[in-house]
Amino acid sequence: MKKRTKTLVSGSLAAALSLSLIACSNGEDDKAKGSAKDGELSGEVTLWTASLAGEPFDTYFKNIEKDFEKLHPKLDVVIEDVPQNEMEQKVLTSLTGDDVPDVVNLNPHYMSNIAAQGGLLDLTDAVSDETKDSFVEGPYESGMYDDKLYALPWYLTTTVSWYNNDAFSKAGVSELPTDTKGLYEAAKKVKDATGKPSYFPVINDGNTIMEKMVSIANGTPIVEDGKAKFADNKDLLEFFEATQKMYKEGIIPQEAAEGSIKTGQELYMAGNVSMLEGGVTFLGPIESGAPDVYKASKAGQPLNADDAPVNVAVMNFAVPAKTKNEDAAVALAEFVSNAENQLEFAKTAGTVLPATKKSLEDDYFKNPGDSPKAFGMLEASKSLSRAEVLIPPTENSADLRTATKNIFIQNLQGKLSPKEALKELASEWNKAFEKSGEKVTF
Repeated sequence: MKKRTKTLVSGSLAAALSLSLIACSNGEDDKAKGSAKDGELSGEVTLWTASLAGEPFDTYFKNIEKDFEKLHPKLDVVIEDVPQNEMEQKVLTSLTGDDVPDVVNLNPHYMSNIAAQGGLLDLTDAVSDETKDSFVEGPYESGMYDDKLYALPWYLTTTVSWYNNDAFSKAGVSELPTDTKGLYEAAKKVKDATGKPSYFPVINDGNTIMEKMVSIANGTPIVEDGKAKFADNKDLLEFFEATQKMYKEGIIPQEAAEGSIKTGQELYMAGNVSMLEGGVTFLGPIESGAPDVYKASKAGQPLNADDAPVNVAVMNFAVPAKTKNEDAAVALAEFVSNAENQLEFAKTAGTVLPATKKSLEDDYFKNPGDSPKAFGMLEASKSLSRAEVLIPPTENSADLRTATKNIFIQNLQGKLSPKEALKELASEWNKAFEKSGEKVTF
């Protein structure tokens, strides 16, 4: 693999201005497409991956490079890795100069931000209907912005529930809850049987609770045209009431107010909580750090109704608008995200799902074995048909997340009544939408 460890030029985000003007000046006349007269792809095409340096990914991408160059002998593929938290800034900075990559690995938030500034190529007519139809709907929709396709979905994760089956058996709980009432009852039984807190609501930066609110609302929009509509939602009120009650009764541990899934992971490893929700990656440290807890772990569907929408976290591939090798860039994005290569990547990573329908039909997912991690992958793949990006990227997302985290914690600790918490949260969201002028619905 060429230049994979190359240090990329850093730049200031402030320098990435007026990308729409950059895109306008990037007309077809001055764009070198890199295709020979006979239509054969040629020249150089650069792909940036996000935080995937080192083995086993170096070998995987070396093979991708070799296989694509074999299909297009006049083409030179260069693959470089960029830290995930630097990706958006580096792409924006590159678009102010001439050293722009041709294919970039972005999450939907980065993608929409850059697309909104005219920094990405519209792929709507650049890829075939066959390619578009190859993807699972929810992940495919995550590549859309303003009704145009700007990215092809690659790998993804969805939320599953994890529980300690030894603790559940001791409490006589044989089924996972599918509503808030059932959640309280199951968690209380486990707490009473084990003498330890049993349920850990993951808060993180607030986004996880926002996604949970959309799942609980189950089809009823909690925001319509930029106006929060959840202050009087009975299902959300029940969830806020139940979590406050569980915290007060010691069913939810005090540490939950810290919020992160890492804290929940540490408590789960130590046997101090028995049930939470997270991705398949959740089990990684537990397998090596607490083998007995790992063996007792079981996976199930998220702790909501079985028809409730499930969030999907997607990584995708987009093509910067200033690419000098447009045809090769689109072809490479399609190649890396095709069913065969997505399946191989999922096997290489071990904890993610592919975004193509065909990949998911493979025995690797249909008959994954009987390990806790395998069951987690199976449950994650089952929910893909109802998986979507529940919180759309918005300009005010940081304000929404911060307000949600702070107010949910105040509710948890009893500093606000559940009704007060929902009313105040709706007010804060409305302020954020009025400030940004966004008219989103979700």
